[in-house]
Amino acid sequence: MSSEIKELKVAEYDNTKKVMYLSKELLLNSDRLNLVGTTNSAPISTRAAETLVRLGYVTFENIQTLTDVTNDRRAIRLIITLKKTSNFDKLYKENQEERKKRQAEREATTKKDA
Repeated sequence: MSSEIKELKVAEYDNTKKVMYLSKELLLNSDRLNLVGTTNSAPISTRAAETLVRLGYVTFENIQTLTDVTNDRRAIRLIITLKKTSNFDKLYKENQEERKKRQAEREATTKKDA
């Protein structure tokens, strides 16, 4: 497992499910992840991080805000550091199996309707 901290920049047009999926994919090869949100994407990154913690994939390691002032303009960033739990691999595997089942059901429904 890599000890380097991966970073996921959350855009304001991303949704919570997408951020959660990308976070889990990045955590497959790393123990830690920084979710980086701007002023507009902070609610999305916060919601994704909170849900991953509640589901048992990760724990909060650090939460930090940074404000950079450039040309009299503020750029605010929220950085949430997540650490993978010991149950991560088991939970990820179960979730992937469930995703495959749902995908197969959708494909079967689509073929039946066509």
